[in-house]
Amino acid sequence: MTNNFKSRIKSYREPLFYNSRGSTDAYKLCVRHLSCAMSAGFAKLSNGYMIPNDVLHLVDLENEKILIISDEIKLIELEILK
Repeated sequence: MTNNFKSRIKSYREPLFYNSRGSTDAYKLCVRHLSCAMSAGFAKLSNGYMIPNDVLHLVDLENEKILIISDEIKLIELEILK
C-alpha cells in the first residue's frame, strides 16, 4: 500500500470500512471491518448482506480506492488477526 493512499485514509473525513476476512493494514489505519457498521448505526444486516442506511465509504485495500456504496453488500466474515 502506498504512503499516498495511507495519508488519504488518515485524513478522510467520513468513517471508513473494509470488507475482507481481515487486514492488519486496515487495523493499523483504524479502518473498521464492515460488520462494525451495524453497531455504529450505519447499516443493518439481512440474510448475510449489509444494507446501508445511507451511504458507506468502503476501502478497497487491494486497488487503493475508496468507494461510496449505497447498495447492499455481501458481508465477508472477519477472522481473528494473527
